[in-house]
Amino acid sequence: MMICLPSTLCSGQMRWRRARGFTLIELLVVIAIIAILAAMLLPALARAKMKAQAIQCVSNLKQLQLGWHLYTGDFNDIMLPNAPLGSTTDKSWCYGQAEGWGANFDANTNVALYQASILAPFLGNQLGVYKCPSDKIPSANGPRIRTYSMQSQMGNIFDSVYQITRAYNPNYAAFRKVNELRDPLPPTYAAVFLEENMCSMNDGYLQVNNGTPVFPDVPGSYHIWATGVSFADGHAELHKWLTPVLKIPVSFGYNNASIGTGINNADWVWFSQHTSYKTQ
Repeated sequence: MMICLPSTLCSGQMRWRRARGFTLIELLVVIAIIAILAAMLLPALARAKMKAQAIQCVSNLKQLQLGWHLYTGDFNDIMLPNAPLGSTTDKSWCYGQAEGWGANFDANTNVALYQASILAPFLGNQLGVYKCPSDKIPSANGPRIRTYSMQSQMGNIFDSVYQITRAYNPNYAAFRKVNELRDPLPPTYAAVFLEENMCSMNDGYLQVNNGTPVFPDVPGSYHIWATGVSFADGHAELHKWLTPVLKIPVSFGYNNASIGTGINNADWVWFSQHTSYKTQ
């Protein structure tokens, strides 16, 4: 039996005992509030993360484009050589050998191959700039080094590459020097590097066909159906695809080397206008 002479002391002890814990209802209310707040905050955090990745992607492309400009400055306006399948590190901006989803593709992960390329000294041998941070699905032998490719009409200084480009894309300009970029494709308008969807990634040369409404190689769409692109004047940006044609999710093992579309498709028209122009 508890005896409390001062009434205030007794009531205070009782209040202290009542305040020691939550009731079940109070606990459920707190949990519900936390769940609501999490549901509100998580999408915002996801959007912020995707925005940060997009900013980093554009920054990477600007670094690649800066390396491209430094090369042209050192070699009398000659463009950085492109890297179609079969090209070697001493004659291309990256290693132009086969890449793919399988574990047998050494070019996916071999750092030394990129450090030996023509572009490497102009980037201070930085490897991170070759890959978009939103490109997260690895090949069987690990995360690939590269997401970006150079569109085929650029960097055709070597006759072997020039002949490949002319065969793939006849009657359209294949550029060798920066001063060849003019209306209707001035440097501010001329795409150089861009993300390539891993479904067609096999070299550093993103094939273009301006005369036919088709994407022989597939531009990427890693940023909520947008792709990072750099231009010959040095700037880089995200370009939003407007139609479903290039809205292709990346999944392990999926390959698609060519996508056809209509001649009036808005995405094909934009891409065609930013890669070359008709010469005859």
